[in-house]
Amino acid sequence: MNRICCLSINHKRASVDILEQFRITPEDMLPFMQNGSEIYALNTCNRTEVYWINIDDLTIVEMLSRISGVENERITELAEIFRGKEAVEHLFMVAAGLDSLVIGEPQILGQIKDAYRAAVAANTSSTLMNKVLHRTFRSAKRIRTETDIGRYPVSIASEAVELATHIFGDIKKSKALIIGAGDMAGIAGKRLQERGATNICVINRTYKRACDLATELGGIPKTFDCLVDELTHSDIVICSTGSSEPIINNPVMENVMHARRNSPIILIDIALPRDVDPDVGKLYNCYLYDIDSLKSIVNRHITSRELQAEKAREIIEYELGVLEKWFTSLDANSTIKDLFDLMEDTIDNLLADMNGSEQERKIMEQSLRLSLKRLLHRPVSFLREHPSMKHIDAVRRIFQLDENNQDRHKRQ
Repeated sequence: MNRICCLSINHKRASVDILEQFRITPEDMLPFMQNGSEIYALNTCNRTEVYWINIDDLTIVEMLSRISGVENERITELAEIFRGKEAVEHLFMVAAGLDSLVIGEPQILGQIKDAYRAAVAANTSSTLMNKVLHRTFRSAKRIRTETDIGRYPVSIASEAVELATHIFGDIKKSKALIIGAGDMAGIAGKRLQERGATNICVINRTYKRACDLATELGGIPKTFDCLVDELTHSDIVICSTGSSEPIINNPVMENVMHARRNSPIILIDIALPRDVDPDVGKLYNCYLYDIDSLKSIVNRHITSRELQAEKAREIIEYELGVLEKWFTSLDANSTIKDLFDLMEDTIDNLLADMNGSEQERKIMEQSLRLSLKRLLHRPVSFLREHPSMKHIDAVRRIFQLDENNQDRHKRQ
């Protein structure tokens, strides 16, 4: 576990305009791979993180600098570095939503899984990182099912709707426009429904996705060329697209506000990079809020979530212990010893269920031990000849030598 490192640039130290400069893909990382190295990158609206094995820190910083255009020194100032157990614990915390801007945010686990699939497809993640990530998924799932943290389905998207409700009060008569049709847009739409909104329009560059989300919300889908017209007639606008450039700029909103006769409009931009040019917020009666603006309201229900977070941390500590045992077992001799321990446990269990005399039990024990030793001869010989981590891990999974072996290296 000591080999794993993490560099995190997140909402605690970096503002939105900094975070949106760091968008990393597995393809970006391939030139920095070397023999025996593994690397995994996570991008969300509140963080960019890189986890790596067998790569030096400076290489990672230089990679981020090359991708973002941010100088090495500035990256070092912004970044948090975690090593060994602390790096894995940080990933567990992130996956559980305990390190999010909103404690208990559920969307982050899906984003971690998507990033893992991309890493597997690009062959940047192998045996060690795979194991860490699958244990991460298991830990997060346990926290969702064994604590009440899931009872507080808050996220940046849902908090955005809370902000609109706080400003408008009753939003039943307000017209809401959702720009985007991804997960965050869907969460925002469902939250609008829960708050009583009935007049919802969905715009997306891919019209079919707009139709799908609008159908789910009981709203109306529109094509992207209807954007200006819908802005003109909407009271609440929530933006959550994947655009690399702002889709709403100052000239567009000046025309919109003129057509609206300057009636108030709220734009809540939860996209990263931002969908709305910050200068739009300077227009009269145009109230713009972005992720940074939401930081002041995301601590609602914080006491309840913190109580559940304590339970979640206990689960994380346990799962870390299980993973740590696995890492210490990654040598052939330890695994061979565990195989023979398994053999002895199997013999003891079988004899415990056996009825018969002492002599019969001794004969049965000798027969079982002989048979099981023959069975283990091949995997033991194989491990001695091929003591690589890949083969050790395969043997440990086949014989279920680790606790909670239901977590297989399957695509989540």
